[in-house]
Amino acid sequence: MSMRTHCGYHPSRPFFSVARPVSAPTSARKGFTLVELLVVIAIIGILIALLLPAVQAAREAARRSQCTDNLRQLTVALQNYHDVAHKFPYNACPQVGTVNTLNFQRGCSWFVRLFPYIEQGAVYSNFKFTGDWSMQNGPSPNAPYITMLSVPILNCPSSSLPTTVTDTTYANGKVTFQLANYVGITGSYWRGGTYNVVTSDTHITEYGYKAYNGVIEEVSTNPIVQPCAIRDVIDGTSHTLAVSEQSDYQWDSKNNRHDLRSCGHNGHSWSCGGGAGYDWTQNVTTMLYPIASSYGLNGNQQTYHSNIPLFSSHPGGVLGGLADGSVRFLSQDMNFAILTAMADRGDRTAIAQD
Repeated sequence: MSMRTHCGYHPSRPFFSVARPVSAPTSARKGFTLVELLVVIAIIGILIALLLPAVQAAREAARRSQCTDNLRQLTVALQNYHDVAHKFPYNACPQVGTVNTLNFQRGCSWFVRLFPYIEQGAVYSNFKFTGDWSMQNGPSPNAPYITMLSVPILNCPSSSLPTTVTDTTYANGKVTFQLANYVGITGSYWRGGTYNVVTSDTHITEYGYKAYNGVIEEVSTNPIVQPCAIRDVIDGTSHTLAVSEQSDYQWDSKNNRHDLRSCGHNGHSWSCGGGAGYDWTQNVTTMLYPIASSYGLNGNQQTYHSNIPLFSSHPGGVLGGLADGSVRFLSQDMNFAILTAMADRGDRTAIAQD
């Protein structure tokens, strides 16, 4: 007999149902917690720290490659100049006339003589090889063509040195000159292959020490010096340094920096200086000190001194252009006797190829 139900009640079901609580739908979490954000920032910082040196190294490699190309163009231009003139370009010749008069004359630098061979033939055709190229003690008819003249291959892209300077000249008003980062090698005061034996080649004491046994020479009557030809490079053009760098600051003992390069005096990159022989010259140097030597040594105190060393912004050394048109990296830790052998064109010192 089935059980009776009242009002639809069935004993197997509860008389009333208990309502179950309904949980609110959870919304999707937005953003990061502070800890997560700090972790992400830390990871990004670590990645940047790891990548930045690689990026900087890649940029320096590109700049060094461009600097190498600049020097190669200069040394190839030296070869082309020699093919025509049968000698390498000289940097200085004796001054003529009376100082501080309209007829005073000083010569141009070896850079200017290379203009037809470094795609500067148009401006070269306007030059008159008269007047005072330094514009220090006489007028120059070339001032309108020199001011603001820029030859890109004369500046190293790694250098932080200024590329121009504006001077008040003797008779041409204010002129803006380019400042080069490269310098010609007139030779070595030390006999090539040594670092303490004075050369027996022609040498004098003038704003330091000048020696005439390199590639970029002078035309002088006192002492008697003539431009260098390939036949004079007894050691071989592939072993003889013709041009290198001065493309970074020098630092003194008090950690003060100095822009001391051989183009720094009047007339700058376009002037040979005061004249040949016993006079100040610029845009050339005679090897007396190792690469990146200290500021303030004899011959390395003023921009018109004769022994400003080689130095650059490239880590570890400088680039050097050889007389055969090739370019090599010269470590600042290299044996100084090897450097003097490279600067001296006729010492007959054997130099190992690396």
